[in-house]
Amino acid sequence: MRSVFIRTLALVAVLVLPATAFAQFGHPFNSPYSGGWGKDNANRLLFDTTWDGNKVNGTVTSAGTKLNIVSSDFDYSNPEAWKVTMKLEGKDATGKPVTATVNGTLENVGVYYKIFRGTWTQGAEKHDFVVTRN
Repeated sequence: MRSVFIRTLALVAVLVLPATAFAQFGHPFNSPYSGGWGKDNANRLLFDTTWDGNKVNGTVTSAGTKLNIVSSDFDYSNPEAWKVTMKLEGKDATGKPVTATVNGTLENVGVYYKIFRGTWTQGAEKHDFVVTRN
């Protein structure tokens, strides 16, 4: 009887502890990220994002142009590295529409220090990017 109780307690701990670790930091995109894209990450990127319980909201500033996140899609199949796609829209300094797509992998999901890296596509340009959680 006692061993059943201990096994049940151990099972509960195994199931609950990862959930409490995730709750400690909240959703990974409920935080700013900064970094860059292009050669030597020379084009600065700032992700100012929030998670509303269903999707990522916020803005991404790229080389001085602020873009709104219009959609985001997550593939949670690998709990340690999520696949993420975001569609962005905004206007450049002259008022011309700008669209961008972010396809990447969010690494270190279970810890505070997260890295989001992948491909930044803006118009005909396609570059690697990397940002880290601030």
